[in-house]
Amino acid sequence: MVGTIDSISYVNQYNSGHSIIPNKLKKPTSEEYSILAGIYKNIKLNSKVIYFYNKSLKLREESLGFMNKKTANSYSDLANAYSEERDFEKALKLHKKALEIRTKLLGDKHRDTASTYSALAHIYSHMNSFDKALELYTKALEIRKEVLGDKYPHTATSYHDLGYFYAKSDEYELACPLFEKALVIRKDLLKMAHPETANSYHNLAICYYYLEEYDKALIHIKEAIKIRELIFDKNDNALLGAKENLAEILKKVSKYKRVNYRFPFFNYFTNILTLKSVGV
Repeated sequence: MVGTIDSISYVNQYNSGHSIIPNKLKKPTSEEYSILAGIYKNIKLNSKVIYFYNKSLKLREESLGFMNKKTANSYSDLANAYSEERDFEKALKLHKKALEIRTKLLGDKHRDTASTYSALAHIYSHMNSFDKALELYTKALEIRKEVLGDKYPHTATSYHDLGYFYAKSDEYELACPLFEKALVIRKDLLKMAHPETANSYHNLAICYYYLEEYDKALIHIKEAIKIRELIFDKNDNALLGAKENLAEILKKVSKYKRVNYRFPFFNYFTNILTLKSVGV
């Protein structure tokens, strides 16, 4: 059947006098290369993501020059792709180029500049440059509070990121208020049944556990599970991890005595920020 249709199409074109030779294929634009990269990103083929973001970046450098917002976006996109590969040295260099462009074109007090500071903080944290990471997480939060306000998803993300940083350093008394602020914003803006709201509940439960506030830990882990059961498959790792953590917290609640050891959490802390392209 397919062959028949093709044959009819061929004969009709030939008899009408039109050329059956297709026009020369048009070379993709930088935007089209970026779209292709996004498609491969969705199906987790990161080598293709890097390939097409490189193509997009090269075209933008050639046509738009270095000092252009779209060129900065390409640097960020490519940096994020290298971060996925855990090639933090390359990611760091690319994010720094994006930052150079954005600070000159947009200024320091801009949402895209804040996103670049946040992305750089993630890189420095992975590279164990904790002082630098803390400086940039804090800077990103301050810019977002000033530019976007306190009731904004990106501001909640900055509160969460800074809380996560402190929690990873075992400074739970500093992490807890930041997770709480993120939760308040997310409950207000994203409502209850959202993965980021569940992550805030989950991470607060872990903080309260280590602060030996087991009743609060129990309340928050149950909320995290309730949300994840609504939006995730029953075999989802985040849901299963929260249920394992619930079991451990219940042991503490039932015994209600302090101990000096720590249990191995299945899903220890949930750092939900995905490096994304900004300003496109």
